[in-house]
Amino acid sequence: MKLISSLRAFGGHHRYTLLLAVVTAAAWWVAGGWPWLLGKIGISDYGTPYLDSYAILAALDAYRAGSDVHAANALDPLFRGHIYSDWWLGLRWLGLTRADNFIVGTTWIAAFGLTACLTIRPKRLFEIVWMFLVLSSPAVLLALKRANNDLLIFVLLAGCALAASSPVWWRWVLAIVCLGLATGLKYFPAPVAFAFLWVRPISRMPAILLAALLTVAAAMAGIWTQIDRARFVVGSGVYTMGAPLLLRDLGWQDSVSAVPGVALILAVGLTLALMRTTTGLLKEGEAPERIRAAIGCIVLLTCFSVGVNYAYRWIFIVWPAIWVSRRSADRSLPLLQQWVARCACGLIAICLWSDGIFCFCVNVAPTVADRKLWHMQYVLRLWIQPLNWLLMFLIAGWLIEAGLSTVREWWSARVVPRPAQVHPLPGGGM
Repeated sequence: MKLISSLRAFGGHHRYTLLLAVVTAAAWWVAGGWPWLLGKIGISDYGTPYLDSYAILAALDAYRAGSDVHAANALDPLFRGHIYSDWWLGLRWLGLTRADNFIVGTTWIAAFGLTACLTIRPKRLFEIVWMFLVLSSPAVLLALKRANNDLLIFVLLAGCALAASSPVWWRWVLAIVCLGLATGLKYFPAPVAFAFLWVRPISRMPAILLAALLTVAAAMAGIWTQIDRARFVVGSGVYTMGAPLLLRDLGWQDSVSAVPGVALILAVGLTLALMRTTTGLLKEGEAPERIRAAIGCIVLLTCFSVGVNYAYRWIFIVWPAIWVSRRSADRSLPLLQQWVARCACGLIAICLWSDGIFCFCVNVAPTVADRKLWHMQYVLRLWIQPLNWLLMFLIAGWLIEAGLSTVREWWSARVVPRPAQVHPLPGGGM
């Protein structure tokens, strides 16, 4: 009876999380069971399920055969060489081969889904609906269909939130180890070290932040010569994201647009932070929720700024999406900040769904000539990419405002005014 009561209590407390997990798993099952549905929204596996996990396992097989894993690999359906860090080749110690692709890909997807639902922890029906729209969006389905290794990076970065408001030292160590491993596997998580600014109490923050930065530096040193091959050129088209996309269409070269693009994002973000139009990423919401939102924001801002990426990078919007949706419904915030949060929710929905809706409209319409289709994609980017930039402006504002607040809080705690010295009056009086 006690066990049954405990299960009922667990189900009652986590019923919204369970409901989100069930409806999300159902949507993923439908998408996986009827591939033609994904084909309608422009997502294909090129005849090989879990295409990206297969590429890693094919590299392991090529390594065992003594082949150059970085050259064109005949064991891969698309003849892709290994473009990631050599840390991935350590999976060979588990005895994995291409024959294990279904198990590996399904494990990554299950780990991502379980991590997402447990860290989201919806508290009302609206949050279930909102996060279902996020987790079942075409951008996320792209990552699932390919079993992209970003799913595993998402799980590792979830471990970094263990350092939030925790007095237990081993949780800090685990969080830093997760960050180091994620950085070694794929370099773009490196700036997540700055999410340790969210560690509380503030007195512990400098030491933990320094340890995180040193760990990231060590991981980056280990893969420094391998980073260039991971930064392959992604052409303009659907299911892509990144600052250079819009600038390419405006006639800029990627190499020229990088610095001005980053400068513009930081300048607008700083302006929004100083205008106090941001939504309090440092203080609004529970501590683990805030640090996870900061991690997602940092990853997205990094990937968007440094180049063009495939749209599966949007999986990292999961944590900012739940945090900002709660701010949009928080009546204690100033009205302007509530509307900014609602605007951010709308922008997130557009970023996640626009390419899928476009592909669906094209696929159900009569045959379109290639030239006309290229022009339609060009027009779509001219409309959607500025909205991507606007979301990145808001994200930059959240991060900058929180960073400045952290520095002020740490400085105030460090500079404690000394009590005034009292000197006795002549004659022993006071």
